[in-house]
Amino acid sequence: MLDFDFNRRDFLRVGGLGAGLGILPFSDIVFAEEGFTLPNQKSVVWVWLGGGPTQFETFHAPTETVPDTHMPVTGTVTHKNGLAFGGLFKELIQQGHHLTAVNSFSHGDSSHRQATHWMMTGHRNPKRENTADSEYPGHGAITSAVFGSNHPTNGMPAYVKQGKIEGEQPAFLGGAHKPFDPSNKANLTPRIPVSRFSERKELLGALDRVGKVHSEEAESFSKIGNTAYNVILGNAKDAFDLDQEPASMREMYGKGGIGDQMLLARRLAQFGTKFITVNYGGWDMHSKVKKSLEGRVPPLDKALSAFVQDMYDQGLSDNTLLVVTGEFGRTRLNQNAGRDHWPSITPMLMSGGTYDHGRVIGAADKAYYPTIGKVGPLDMAATLFDHFGIPTEIQRIDQGGRPRYLLEGEGRLIL
Repeated sequence: MLDFDFNRRDFLRVGGLGAGLGILPFSDIVFAEEGFTLPNQKSVVWVWLGGGPTQFETFHAPTETVPDTHMPVTGTVTHKNGLAFGGLFKELIQQGHHLTAVNSFSHGDSSHRQATHWMMTGHRNPKRENTADSEYPGHGAITSAVFGSNHPTNGMPAYVKQGKIEGEQPAFLGGAHKPFDPSNKANLTPRIPVSRFSERKELLGALDRVGKVHSEEAESFSKIGNTAYNVILGNAKDAFDLDQEPASMREMYGKGGIGDQMLLARRLAQFGTKFITVNYGGWDMHSKVKKSLEGRVPPLDKALSAFVQDMYDQGLSDNTLLVVTGEFGRTRLNQNAGRDHWPSITPMLMSGGTYDHGRVIGAADKAYYPTIGKVGPLDMAATLFDHFGIPTEIQRIDQGGRPRYLLEGEGRLIL
């Protein structure tokens, strides 16, 4: 048994446990103090079309006679169940029996930053000048706080991002629930020999036996427990290795770019990550929208189609909910052959989970104002809670010692 007189150097040695793996900084491998474990394998893959995707040429193409400025410049493809997509989504429309288009999603904010925050948290940001200081945590951070920031057996981070999205902040939930970013390859490379982890584990055990800690830093270290070792010695790193996939699977998704991102998302869901974001930006098309779409859509069409097919083929669909959306939709064609911001409709596509698909939810008029079944960001948050089985009355304590509901307000289920 080790006998330690704890000082800052000892705490730094313990902190090196996480750094030695490189997979997560210390703050990201500490469980929430009130870690709430629910026995399910549910995941969300949140595909973000940053910039404001045009509903006309994505998942809400008009199906009736409209002015030329409202017609999709890429044509239209349809499915027998009523889905109508922009004409470049030729592969995805074939998965229509697994898809739901939400044609009545609306919130009314035309600011990129503020609308993104609203979509990513379910709440409008009262501090409009700086969403980074928002009091509301993002959907992924909430999931991490509820289930614990790491998988209990293999150490997988609960919340992984592929590209930055406004509104991903943990707010009062704390730094342990920031998203893990795999784009920094150093995060996946051990920087000390595995044999040295046993010494650090013993050091942590000694910390647990100390009746009184001497700093907040030490108190945080005492909460790591065995999960840190699952991160270090488990198979979390394997989840990020796309080379373990057969060449045929890489080709099905499209090698590189959004294809790799969606294939990684599927692997992360299989390994137990709860919330995975994929940012596929470039949708702020104020001019020459047709040319922009011809470069942006085909890789996305291929990757989304592959993901949906793969998700159902591998039996992941009940546990995995796919959401594809952006911060708002677009207007009729402007004088520059582009489309401007239109927050009255936000295009949205969903698949998976234990929900019925192969349908269209809601409707809008020819000017793209919702007319039937209007829903918004709070309803999306409620739908995510339902998918994960999280009680809507769940609370956490904020920095001021006040209990806060993780879902503030009453939303209704979209699906």
